[in-house]
Amino acid sequence: MDKTNKMNLELPDDFMIRNFVLAEAMETYEKQSFGEQFMFEGFVFGVCLKGNARLRINYREYSLSENEMITILPNQMFTMLSRSSDFIIETLFLSADYVLRLPIPKNLNLIKRLSEHPRQQIQPEDVRDILEIHSLIAKYHQHTENTYRERITGSFIYALLMEIGHLYDNSSAGLSSHLSRQEVLTEQFFELLIQNYLKERSVAFYAEKLCLTPKYLSMAVKKVTGHPIIEWINEAVIIEAKRQLRITDQTVLQISEYLNFPNPSFFGRFFKQYASMTPLEYRNS
Repeated sequence: MDKTNKMNLELPDDFMIRNFVLAEAMETYEKQSFGEQFMFEGFVFGVCLKGNARLRINYREYSLSENEMITILPNQMFTMLSRSSDFIIETLFLSADYVLRLPIPKNLNLIKRLSEHPRQQIQPEDVRDILEIHSLIAKYHQHTENTYRERITGSFIYALLMEIGHLYDNSSAGLSSHLSRQEVLTEQFFELLIQNYLKERSVAFYAEKLCLTPKYLSMAVKKVTGHPIIEWINEAVIIEAKRQLRITDQTVLQISEYLNFPNPSFFGRFFKQYASMTPLEYRNS
């Protein structure tokens, strides 16, 4: 099994996913599938309606089944590892800018719980409430002739976020996490990785930022995640490379420059090593 298969299982995008995206640059994410790896600069909410799946957010793995809700906070590495043939999920992508414009109460404890416990079991009636609000968001957002479309849509989004917050408050009030020193360092590494992976790919850079030796940081990340730190750095680059190839018309040269590779040939070899195909083969597929 090569490195690609160890870190990410390629899945056919033929299962039922109903995506709805509200973002400042909506065209950037309108081709995003929940079945593909991504790093979204916003919030992703999903409700499983049928079947089950195995997901990974950064390095933590979760199962997701019927009547369970998943919340992915901004700038996290998402991977779907496996899913059942009858898997159905309803998702909503909201850009961080869109959410921050809403008068949402600043609840740091809730954000902490969402980060530590992104999956929540909810009741069937709660699922129906969420889907009803979700459908109203999609409906009114498409009413482009309505002068008050944005305000109406924003009101329903606010209602949805308050409902989700209420469900998490009720279901995870008693949950708490006590992270080890190595788990804390791994969390800090992933935060730095998302901020810097476009330019910085050496273990030494991240170790210096955390005031550690490269050897110690590598050991901590490997122990917590089961994978070498360099594989996580490379995976972040591959996720963005695939997104650029999928949703833009930029040439391989332009993408290699955007990702700070020394030349397109180096980028091509790197991409093929981890994706088992050339950048153009991936785009054409």
